[in-house]
Amino acid sequence: MKNRDKMILIGMVLVVFSLVIFFSNTAISSFGFYRFGQVSTGGILIALILLDVALLVASSHKICKILLPILLALLVLSIILGTHIVFYGKVLDLLLMLVPAAVGAGLLIKGFLTKKEKE
Repeated sequence: MKNRDKMILIGMVLVVFSLVIFFSNTAISSFGFYRFGQVSTGGILIALILLDVALLVASSHKICKILLPILLALLVLSIILGTHIVFYGKVLDLLLMLVPAAVGAGLLIKGFLTKKEKE
């Protein structure tokens, strides 16, 4: 096993291990669309997506093809922003979970950026 392959393997193990421990110590307290004041952005985005799909079916304009992925990305962002995540633990626990993930990500990046040696 080459040095590059060892870095990639160790990096993957560290990232997966850290994320499993991190996710086991977090909980989602509420899930829904992001609210802007009293207005839920999810309803507005879904209405815009439906309107865009209807316009795309009726007439295949280039702007409709560009707007649909943007609206879908905004819908996903609205769901992510509306989710409240609670972490159960201390700051030391958080550091012990996230530092190996950062080291593993660094090893993965370094392993993928180094050129493969010829045998």
